[in-house]
Amino acid sequence: MKILTTSILLLSLTLVKAQVNPATPNNGFESWTHFTAHGGYDDPNNWQCLNPTTAILSTYTCYKDSTNPHTGKYDAHLITQSVFSVTAPGALTTGTINTSNQTISGGLPYTLRPDSIIGWYRYTSVAGDNGDCEFYLFGATHLDTIGEAFFMTPKSTVSAWTRFSLAITYRSSSRPDSALWIFSSSVNQAGAQVGSQLFIDDLGLGSDTTTGIHNVSNAEKIFVGPNPSTGMVSVNNSSASKSVVFSLFDLTGRKVEENKMTGGVNYVNLAAMPEGIYIYSIQDEQSAVIKTGKLVLQK
Repeated sequence: MKILTTSILLLSLTLVKAQVNPATPNNGFESWTHFTAHGGYDDPNNWQCLNPTTAILSTYTCYKDSTNPHTGKYDAHLITQSVFSVTAPGALTTGTINTSNQTISGGLPYTLRPDSIIGWYRYTSVAGDNGDCEFYLFGATHLDTIGEAFFMTPKSTVSAWTRFSLAITYRSSSRPDSALWIFSSSVNQAGAQVGSQLFIDDLGLGSDTTTGIHNVSNAEKIFVGPNPSTGMVSVNNSSASKSVVFSLFDLTGRKVEENKMTGGVNYVNLAAMPEGIYIYSIQDEQSAVIKTGKLVLQK
């Protein structure tokens, strides 16, 4: 376990306790397992990455970094690489990576309702690329998203360790049964740039609450549904931004759809998309993200 810095300790006792919660194992990336195959590589314990798949090519997208950790001896270093001429963002998750259909699923058992996600990052941006962090709380069917939070790095290099903290947006008052973290060195596979690098360390969750449901006021005025959907999705925009961009990504970060929309009800036909879980992002006129969420397609 890492020794937390004074700034973290000052947050609260509940936050310190949350740092060791079961949803965020090995939260300081101090514990790694070394594999001798294909020249040798290290994977962080209790997390999954692409190394076991790409090691046969002597290509790695996740490294045990000891050059400049935030605290302790190590941090996790993700890098976007070229694999078989395909640009592959470095991915790290507490779920299961399915390289065949390029999805991430599962998670770890967890029944609390934290307020926020917390962590530290550094980022090396190539050609305006940016990385991301995603956190989900799921219900009993794992298709029921109870809460979620998304953080994207700036599209520029952040050389010093920088703290991120983001409130979890809750969709219901239900108790979750599992939690899922996902990190990527490039948020969008279609625009991913080889060499973009994300360093992460000292992850945590804020205090548990049983009643609070967090929402961003502007986000409340944009409704995306139905969810799950069979293909036709409506985006009801009643926010102050009368011109928005709706983008849809698969769980590898690849952008699969983008539409400009006005105020009122807009429709997106996703009938040609395969079934699965997607992430949507809605940006205003200044390209600021005002709403994100998960969209499930069921045919």
